[in-house]
Amino acid sequence: MDRNPQVIVAYSHNVSQAIRVHKLPRPGETIRALQASAGMDGAKGTNTAVACSRVGARVAMVAHVKGGDWYYKGQQVLKEAQIDDTYVILGEGIKDTSGVVLIDDEGNNMIVLGAHNEQTIPDEEIDQALTAMKDAQYCVTGYEINEKSVRHILRKARELGIKTVVNPSPIPDFVPDYWGDISLLILNEVEIARMLELAGVEFEEENWEDSARKLRKAYGVGDIVVTLGEKGFFCLEGEETHFAPGIRVKATDTTGAGDGYMGAMTARLAMGDSLFEACKYANQYCSITVQRDGTISSYPTAEEAEEIFAQRV
Repeated sequence: MDRNPQVIVAYSHNVSQAIRVHKLPRPGETIRALQASAGMDGAKGTNTAVACSRVGARVAMVAHVKGGDWYYKGQQVLKEAQIDDTYVILGEGIKDTSGVVLIDDEGNNMIVLGAHNEQTIPDEEIDQALTAMKDAQYCVTGYEINEKSVRHILRKARELGIKTVVNPSPIPDFVPDYWGDISLLILNEVEIARMLELAGVEFEEENWEDSARKLRKAYGVGDIVVTLGEKGFFCLEGEETHFAPGIRVKATDTTGAGDGYMGAMTARLAMGDSLFEACKYANQYCSITVQRDGTISSYPTAEEAEEIFAQRV
């Protein structure tokens, strides 16, 4: 059986738990927490890797992390998801400041990343990992790790002929000059508006084809997917454009839905789908995850997802 990874996730790694509140706080407002979420939450990289693996792709994680109690939980999460953690390197120090995820009664979320915990993957670890797994089809990364690491990952992946998938979240506060190395950029409504603003380009709300083409011209990226939450998605695949509406469900926790979408989409791409087909699958997949608590705990296996899809027909 071939165990060489199809997808490398060179990204952030962490596990934690969210806090439930009735309503997200307004500026200056004090609120009371209800309880910890019943689910398990992860960093964007962990979430993406787990969803990607559960959908059916062979996945390897590349990360450089600090220790602490969370680390052993994280090891177990990757093991249970059958994710290769050979290149998850335990560095010096203990993770000292946790971030927080708040989730309200409508499933909306607010995320604050922990201070001093930005993960950096050293260049030599990136080079070693990607070279060893150079036959992978896709490499996923994003800005929850240090920007210099993202830059090096994209350059090395392109050098090795590995397609790259990037989500610009948190949104950079500058115009990256290396996005020509991105094969597929996936971002939401807020992120595409902000990236066009950074480039000094006018954003026309709801005109996703215009926005995607402007973004491609401004940054030199390849294909583009704009996730629209309950409204569905838009994708620019080569010169072809596609749109599909969302699937109406009662959301209880939207945290990690974008990560799950990216993981599911990338898995389906690695399994042979076109971008549009992969996005349609991810669109359905995330309509399941937002009805469950947590991020890691919300991602169904391919078999579970197919059973639920079949019930909707």
